[in-house]
Amino acid sequence: MPKKQKKDEGLPAWFATFADMMTLLMTFFVLLFSMSTLDPVKMADLAATMEENKTQREARVKIKSQSDIKREISETIEQMQMQQFAKVSSSPKGTSITIDSQFAFSVGSADLQSAIFPFLDSIIPIMRDEGNHYPIAVEGHTDNLAPTGAIAAKYPSNWELSSARAASVVTYCIRNGVPAQRLRAVGFAAQIPYGTTWQQTRVGVDPATVRARNATNELRLENRRVEITFLAVG
Repeated sequence: MPKKQKKDEGLPAWFATFADMMTLLMTFFVLLFSMSTLDPVKMADLAATMEENKTQREARVKIKSQSDIKREISETIEQMQMQQFAKVSSSPKGTSITIDSQFAFSVGSADLQSAIFPFLDSIIPIMRDEGNHYPIAVEGHTDNLAPTGAIAAKYPSNWELSSARAASVVTYCIRNGVPAQRLRAVGFAAQIPYGTTWQQTRVGVDPATVRARNATNELRLENRRVEITFLAVG
């Protein structure tokens, strides 16, 4: 008796759904590929438009020079009658505002005194100016007398104190709209006495000179300061 042949039932039912899904996926990826194909003419037009917008923007915004920055700061110091507490100077490093630390901080403290707020508020627009592209360094400086007593518990050395003071000024500037990425806070302790030239700063001031420039109370008062520099280099 011949064997009964098994009936061919064809592909399973789920295969049709699977094939439909593969077809849809292929169509989707073809669509994505067609959309990602760049039109050289359109790309050239886009690049030309961007360049034109950049040129127009630069024409509207005057890029400030170091001389412009120094002039604006000098005028601000005069208008605020801050000549006793703030000075502006230039060097290859950039344009610097030197602020008397006694005006800015209480003894042994890194908290800004309220007296300095109006002055900082007056120079912050110069920092925020769209034409001012210079990075800004805020430097804390002290004399060579180490912190003692209760002050030393919070600031074991002048490195901590000078750094904290610089950071306080930076924080205030950021809170008032100066872009954080343009600012840096640096503490130098007593290592760069007042009047040190840029060339001396680059090679380092020797310990004997640091001691000599802290030999009197008057010299130590000058060394206790905060400097805000619009950096021409670095």
